Amino acid sequence: MRFVSQETAALSLGNLLAWLVLTAICLPGCTQEVGQRDGDVQQQDQQDEDEQVQDQQKVAADDSEVAKPLDLTHIPETAMAAAVVAPDRILSSSALQLYPIEVLEALTEHHLGINIMDVTQIVGLAQLSQEAPVPQAGAIIRLSKPHQLANLLPTLRNEGMAREQEIDGFQFLNLNAGLPVSVAMPDEKTVLVGTGDFLSQMLAAKNAQSPLLKLLSGADANDEVIVTLSADMVPAPLREIATSPEMVPLAVAPYVSALEKLSALEVNVDFSETFNGELVLHTHDPAEAAELEKVILAGLAQGKQLFLAQATQMPPMGDPVVDAAMRKYMLRLADYMEQMFQPTRDTNRLTMDSNATMGIATTGVMVALLLPAVQAARTAARKVSSSNNLKQIAIALHNYHDTYKQFPVGESPNIKYKDGKPLLSWRVHLLPFLDEIALYQKFKLDEPWDSPHNIKLLDEIPPVYVCPHYEVGNQTVYLAPQGPNTAMGSTKRIRFRDITDGTSQTIAVIETGQLQAIPWTKPEDLAIDEDDPVGSVGAEGETFQVVFCDGSVQSISAAISGDIFQWMIQINDGHPINLNE
Repeated sequence: MRFVSQETAALSLGNLLAWLVLTAICLPGCTQEVGQRDGDVQQQDQQDEDEQVQDQQKVAADDSEVAKPLDLTHIPETAMAAAVVAPDRILSSSALQLYPIEVLEALTEHHLGINIMDVTQIVGLAQLSQEAPVPQAGAIIRLSKPHQLANLLPTLRNEGMAREQEIDGFQFLNLNAGLPVSVAMPDEKTVLVGTGDFLSQMLAAKNAQSPLLKLLSGADANDEVIVTLSADMVPAPLREIATSPEMVPLAVAPYVSALEKLSALEVNVDFSETFNGELVLHTHDPAEAAELEKVILAGLAQGKQLFLAQATQMPPMGDPVVDAAMRKYMLRLADYMEQMFQPTRDTNRLTMDSNATMGIATTGVMVALLLPAVQAARTAARKVSSSNNLKQIAIALHNYHDTYKQFPVGESPNIKYKDGKPLLSWRVHLLPFLDEIALYQKFKLDEPWDSPHNIKLLDEIPPVYVCPHYEVGNQTVYLAPQGPNTAMGSTKRIRFRDITDGTSQTIAVIETGQLQAIPWTKPEDLAIDEDDPVGSVGAEGETFQVVFCDGSVQSISAAISGDIFQWMIQINDGHPINLNE
């Protein structure tokens, strides 16, 4: 029991006498100072009153945080996993006060017919059985305000993807979502969503009993996120497949086999000013809990070593003192993380409690640690995007050849030359085959790329010529290797039949480094240094992408032999390359 302090702010007798003496001495000309002192006393009185109110509010808050049971209505006994979230409380937390809640409210009300802030609880359910090849899933959505089924999912209704159906006097909303999904409202503040016959099981569930429900009955509804899994309810054949040595890598086999000792799993999260999270692992008996604890501790130690190994591979900052300090910091962080996830064993339960303050500084650290992974993901995404650009260029080259019976190099009626050199880049002549006919028609084909008219079009570089790896403005890094015996860098007419080394082994276009970038309309491409042909590419990674004359896009190792690379850019040097070697 907590009590609120009832101390008053009255002055003691000694303080009162001292105040009277001071007033008598300083009364002439000191009225303002006395008034200030009196104001300070009044301010202190107000502070004391505010503290009493805050203490009373804190007591009331403590009373409201008494563990509350979950509403288990409509959870069928066949459900093996549940995830419970409280959207209204999560979105109202101080941690998310700067999130665009208004936008989320508008989107959910417009598309779902329910304001997300009216959702007090969502219970996601999953069912997996040996008989059913497709897992069943459902959700219970509890609302703070009455709603009608006829007002739900207006967007899907308008698109003809949702229609109401009456069965035995009960209204259902059937969705055309690939899987049979239905929606029902047993009362005006509850929405049930389920696949297959799982919705029927949810509607019929009353006073059900199961290992999952037993776990949920001990959960605290005050937690904003609760995840519970009954491992014992996973069909035995599926458990055997999941833990089979043939199905998992050797390095993680000991940890996967430890899952056989797991009977249930719980995750509880409380979004408060200090992030509180708890992971509870249940085993069948204390002996299994002890064995599982050993596996977890070994895993934490191994994870720490892997973390430190990754940390040592981070690029140095250039200052030996700073680098040494960073290594010390990484070691301290690894020790902290290992300690934070240490399990506490109690009979057949293992609990990992992250009751740490995850403030801005800690969050920043975690984000910083994830940056290498994020950067790797971004690099991979940019590579895919650049590959798509190159594929479009390859298709355009083939379509150009089908139309004009040559690649877009060599003087022809639509490719103008002056003094033996083209006026515009082949990239300009490909525009009609890249859905850029309007831009193509703006060019004066009988004027050079930097003429007063054509130079104005330089900033209208098409997205297909913009490499996502670099920011080089109106320049491009998609260049053709230059030379008298190349497919796209020659000044003479080149056709498919001229490529006797094979179109699948001859490079047409290369994605170079940013230092090689040139204005995209300029009739200039990649000059090849005979002493260092691969270095001419300026690759900034371990590989660089190229377009072969057959239209394929492939990655080439930056460590490729210079001779082999030279052969790959020649159309008829008599050195066909086996790319699989």
